[in-house]
Amino acid sequence: MNRYDVVIIGSGLGSLLCGYILSKEGFSVCVLEKHSVPGGCLQSFRRGENLFDTGIHYIGSMLPGQTLHSYWKYFGLSRMLNIERLNENCFDMISIDGKDYRLAQGFDNFVEQLAGHFPSSGTFLKRYVDSLKETVSAFPLYNFELNDSPTKNTWMGINAWDFLKSMAGSDPGNLRLLEVLSGNNFLYAGRKQSTPWHQYALINHSFISSAWRLRQGSMQIAGHLISAITASGGQVLTRKEVKKISPLKDKFQVDTSGNEMFVSKRIIAGIHPQAVIGLLEPSLVKKSFRSRIMSMENTVSSFGLYLGLKPGSFPYFNNNLYYHRGQDVWAASEAGNEQWPGMYFAYTPATAKSGEYASALCILSYMRFDEVRRWENTLTGSRGPDYRTFKKEHAETLLQLVERKFPGLRSLINTIEISTPLTWRDYTGSPEGSMYGIRKESGNFLRTMILPHTKIPGFYFTGQNLNMHGAPGVTIGAIMTCAEILGLEYLFKKIRDAE
Repeated sequence: MNRYDVVIIGSGLGSLLCGYILSKEGFSVCVLEKHSVPGGCLQSFRRGENLFDTGIHYIGSMLPGQTLHSYWKYFGLSRMLNIERLNENCFDMISIDGKDYRLAQGFDNFVEQLAGHFPSSGTFLKRYVDSLKETVSAFPLYNFELNDSPTKNTWMGINAWDFLKSMAGSDPGNLRLLEVLSGNNFLYAGRKQSTPWHQYALINHSFISSAWRLRQGSMQIAGHLISAITASGGQVLTRKEVKKISPLKDKFQVDTSGNEMFVSKRIIAGIHPQAVIGLLEPSLVKKSFRSRIMSMENTVSSFGLYLGLKPGSFPYFNNNLYYHRGQDVWAASEAGNEQWPGMYFAYTPATAKSGEYASALCILSYMRFDEVRRWENTLTGSRGPDYRTFKKEHAETLLQLVERKFPGLRSLINTIEISTPLTWRDYTGSPEGSMYGIRKESGNFLRTMILPHTKIPGFYFTGQNLNMHGAPGVTIGAIMTCAEILGLEYLFKKIRDAE
C-alpha cells in the first residue's frame, strides 16, 4: 500500500508548486497524473523541429522585484528559465477592423505609446493606469505583502466594462480606446456583462509591468519543479487516473484505474472542482456544496492552428497579435458559428534560434463546446471522417481571416496541427475544454469563488479555479493552499527570504 502525507491529484502548475513547497518542508508527497506526460497546461508538444505550448504562451511581471519574479525566485524558476522579453514598445498588438494599436511595457511607456494613437486621451490613460495600480494595491499577495485590504471585495464586485466606461466619460475617442484596452481579453475569456474589474486589472497590470516568452516552451517549468520534488523525496507518477476518493478512518483512500490504492492524510486537488466532485465518495460532500460547484459556469474553449513554416518565409515578430474582425472586441467569445471567427490570437513561438524569420506560427480563436458536442463521447484518433472534415473546414475559415493580415500565408505552411475544444478537454481534463475553468462573475463573485480549504478535513483545492488563472494567479493560489497546512506567515517568510 502506498502511504503518503499528501497526495496531489493532477500535475498542472498549481499541483507542482504545492508539491515543491510541501516536499521541501519534509512531507512525503505523491503527485498522480492520469496522462502519460505530466504538466497539465504547462505541456508542450513537438511537431517536426517546432515546439508548441498548450496553455502558457507568455508570462508577465518577471523583472526583479515584480510579482512573478519575486515568487518564482523561491521555486528556483526565476534564475533558470530561458525567457525572452517581448518588444517593450509593443508586447501586444491590438488590431481592430484593420487598424493596429500598440500596448507597451512600463506604465509611462504604455501611456506614451497609446497617446500616439489617441492624442486627446492622455489624461484618461493616466487615470486608467492609476486605477490599475490602485486596484492591485488592494490584493496584498499580488504585491508580495501579507496585510489584507478591506477594499478587495469592492473591486471584485465591479464589472470591468462598466468601470472602464465610467472612467472614459462621453468622449468618442475614449470609447474607441476602451475597445483597444480590452482587445487582449482572450487572456481571460472576457465577457462584457460579467468579467470582474479586478480580474481585468490584475492580468493587465502584470503584463504591462513586463512581458516575456518562454524560449524552450512552458514544459521547462514543469521539468524543473518535478526534478525538485523528486530530489526532496517526492514522487510524480503518470498514467495514474484517480477513479475514487474515500474516507479511511482519519485518512483518505485514493483508488486509481490501475487498481492501485494510495493512502494519505491530506489530499490536494489540482484538477477542476467539477471533476473532483465526481471522484469523492458521496458521504464526504454535502449536497449544497455539490450543487453549487456543479452549477458554476465555465469559460469558453478554443480552436487552434499550430503551423510549421517554410524556412525563411515568414518574419518573426516579438509581440502578440490580437486581431478583431469587428468593432466590439467583447463579442467574439459569445459568437455563434455563423459569426465565427470573430477574432484570433497569433504569435510566433520563441526558440534559441529566433531571429529574422519564424519557424512556426500559433493561431488561437474562441470556440464553444456546442460546436463539437456531437463527438463528445469519442476518443482521440477515432472520431471519424466528419470530425476531420469539421477541423479542415474551420481551419480554412480561420486562415481566410488570418490572411487579411498576412496575405499568402497558406503558401508558406509546411505542417499543420489542429486543436478543438475536445483536444483541450482531453489534454487538461477541464469540462468542455474550458480555457480558464470556472468563470468569475462580477455580479456574484462570492458564488464563483473557490477557497483552498474545504469542510472536508484534510482536503484542499489548488489550480486556476481557486484564485485567478495565469502564472501569477495560480502561483499565489498554490501558496494559499499550502498556507492552510503550514501557516501563511511561516510560508511567506520562507518565500520572501529566498535567495
